[in-house]
Amino acid sequence: MTRRVPLIAVGGFLALGGLAAFLVLQGLDAADKWSSVLSLFFTVAGFALTAFGLFNRPSAQSADRAATGGSLHQIRNVTGDVVIRTGGGPGTPPAPAAPPTPAAAATEGQGGGTQSAHGARTAGDLHQIDGVGGSVRVEPPASTAP
Repeated sequence: MTRRVPLIAVGGFLALGGLAAFLVLQGLDAADKWSSVLSLFFTVAGFALTAFGLFNRPSAQSADRAATGGSLHQIRNVTGDVVIRTGGGPGTPPAPAAPPTPAAAATEGQGGGTQSAHGARTAGDLHQIDGVGGSVRVEPPASTAP
């Protein structure tokens, strides 16, 4: 735990205690009016923070420790059309990799707007597609038979 977290907790506790003391000293009628006004401001602040979190959250795609049958495609923020030509028939996924360290496992899939495939094993097709402005077409493998 960093030093900042306890300081924020103590500061929040002191602020709430100070607000409670202020409202007690105001009397019941005035405290009711103050709490109504404060509720308005806290509601507006909560709405603004919610909207900010909804619209400014980076999108992330993750295929961490995935096992597929052949290929891995990660596509993000393309303005035109996308055509994916898949590989051949399914294969056997490679042997599992060593498990990640606890520090690496805690950060997997948290790329902040990136795509990740940490520890992915592929022997088939895995597609990660995000933010395509046109159409996406996945074509089957071409037949080699005459």
